[in-house]
Amino acid sequence: MTAPAFDLRHIRVLSDGRPGHENQSVGLALALARRTGATYEVVKLDPAENVFKRMRVAAAGEVKADLVNRPDHGQDARATFTDLVIAAGHRTHLPLWWAARKLRARSVVIMKPSLPLACFDLALVPRHDVGIGEVDTQRRVLTRGALNRVPEELPLKAAAGLVLIGGPSKHHGWDSQRLAVQIAEVLAAQPELEWTVADSRRTPDGFLASLALPVELRTKKVQHQTTLPGWLAEELARSQVVWVTEDSVSMVHEAVTAGAATGVLWAPALRENSRTGRALNGLVEAGLAVRFPALPRAATGRFHETGRCADAIVSRWYGAKAGRTPSDPAISL
Repeated sequence: MTAPAFDLRHIRVLSDGRPGHENQSVGLALALARRTGATYEVVKLDPAENVFKRMRVAAAGEVKADLVNRPDHGQDARATFTDLVIAAGHRTHLPLWWAARKLRARSVVIMKPSLPLACFDLALVPRHDVGIGEVDTQRRVLTRGALNRVPEELPLKAAAGLVLIGGPSKHHGWDSQRLAVQIAEVLAAQPELEWTVADSRRTPDGFLASLALPVELRTKKVQHQTTLPGWLAEELARSQVVWVTEDSVSMVHEAVTAGAATGVLWAPALRENSRTGRALNGLVEAGLAVRFPALPRAATGRFHETGRCADAIVSRWYGAKAGRTPSDPAISL
């Protein structure tokens, strides 16, 4: 049987260096690559450079970039064309607009743009960033939370649980004592699981080291400095249950996307009705996550916003059957 033809050959991702932004853009590029066989590259834009320099780098014909090749390409093959440019983060908006214009490519901006929607071919905007009652339009698709790199095909779950600890942010404060009590309770509630407790870059120094874990349970602590690239994705994929502090909204979405029973640990909110709060409330109201002290259950049906957005892009522009998800291409990021 002959594979369907796709018009999407090569994708350029513009990165402002922020891991969360790059995670969303690369996640979408990977989902599109699974459907079309396209290659993609990640072009790094230095936020310290002025916007005109970033625009030139974004639109350059030859750029220093991480490149993922189709299986039939040599490892040193370079794309001489770009069909689609993807970016997230305000510092990428003008470079995205300019690169798409110069390369004669379509543009996709992730999250609410600082420029008018008319500057881009499509915007993927979280629902909590728009007004109540607003809907999808020709240039906008509303998403439930942030996109990510969680694959669409997952392994069987192990008898494992994962606790992901964030830290203070512009939306949340920190309460070490209360968080320690919550963690102890969720571990004790499911002693049959092998638990991993991991911190993050925002976690206050010393918290994980001082955290007392029940000695009778199978538990281990993992400091983020000791993990390798891909560690978190692997842990999310294998874990039956994942608890995340509520300051880490994107991580909550990744846990739900990975098909884990997802719980949210309380952290003191600094703002009422914040964007992150609305995003979490949407997941809880949809039955995709629970707040402590309720015990989480795996959601029925699959939640994968990145795949849904990739399907929408393919069906809009590239004339191939949406929903086709072959194995991931070789990745060398």
